[in-house]
Amino acid sequence: MSADLSELYQQVILDHNKRPRNRGKLPTANRVAHGDNPSCGDQCTVYLRLDGDRISEISFEGAGCAISQASASLMTINLKGKTVAEAE
Repeated sequence: MSADLSELYQQVILDHNKRPRNRGKLPTANRVAHGDNPSCGDQCTVYLRLDGDRISEISFEGAGCAISQASASLMTINLKGKTVAEAE
């Protein structure tokens, strides 16, 4: 990986860790999943609102390293509006 690409990845991770998108409990969620990583202590709860077969809303709450929190933030951006099949 080039130094420029590595720096870009680091910037994206730091940005999403500092200013996570879609963070917080989703009161209208009709699906909830929680995961823990016992080896490092990362925790994440994902809240979904499915309307039919489409993810109309998604959010997360969690604690852990910058990479885990940034990846949860990025995941919510990428999954919102997708069908369940597209999300899988």
